[in-house]
Amino acid sequence: MAKKLLFIIFFAIFAFQGYCAELKADVDNKRAEYVFTFQKGYSAFEQLSDETRNTIIFTFDTSEDIVFERQNYFDMPIKSAYLLSKDKKRFFIEFKDTIIEPIVNKADRQISIVFPLPEKKPEINAAAALVPAANPSMPSTSSYVKMISGLIFVVILIFLLFFVLKIFFKKQLFSDIPGSGRLLGKVDLDLRKSLYFYEIGDVIYIIGITDNGMNVIDKISDEAEAAKIRSGFIKKHDFKGYMSFFKRKAHLDDDLTSSNAIVEEKLNSIRNRKKQL
Repeated sequence: MAKKLLFIIFFAIFAFQGYCAELKADVDNKRAEYVFTFQKGYSAFEQLSDETRNTIIFTFDTSEDIVFERQNYFDMPIKSAYLLSKDKKRFFIEFKDTIIEPIVNKADRQISIVFPLPEKKPEINAAAALVPAANPSMPSTSSYVKMISGLIFVVILIFLLFFVLKIFFKKQLFSDIPGSGRLLGKVDLDLRKSLYFYEIGDVIYIIGITDNGMNVIDKISDEAEAAKIRSGFIKKHDFKGYMSFFKRKAHLDDDLTSSNAIVEEKLNSIRNRKKQL
């Protein structure tokens, strides 16, 4: 009889200890789910909120033991989750900033608690926050500035190169002419066809320049004609003579008309010579 009584007592103890509830946690970036599974069941389930501590507390009664170690979360809206099993079971969910309302599904032997987690926003500093997002289909302001600056630089470079080459070819053009002299000026006949008036000593040489080469067209050795041509080119390029144009208008008109007439006469003679050839 005593043996049977001991057997019943041990059987009751082991049978009572065999009933244990289970709590599983499944947490990712989108949601946090906590599922209670009971063998006998539960009762008096309640949900409480503590706004001062940003905490939600779930309370319920059950005779089953639940083993759940405290879980701490980093870089998530949920700070921690832990269970207290003294007397009434109490399940705590602590949040970092604000409380997230859960979705609770209750069955006879199961409780499912789901917290939908908000999507993480990329962290940006204050300076980057003030800059509007750039449209990838449109160039930025800095691209326009670089484009305009590059265009201006190229234009300036072209002009500088043009003047350097012009000076170089002008010097190269008369560098091989013997004697010491100077260029008085030139007259453009046509595109890429010009006459240069070059003075060596008391003689003025008229040199024709084309794409094909350079030829001496004529020379003026008469002192009167040479002086008029020389005076006309000097007055044409002299800044002081240009500024005093209105003071000595009649005199300049006569000199320029005379020098232009001589140049025109030489040009006509050159044209007639070409027709005869």
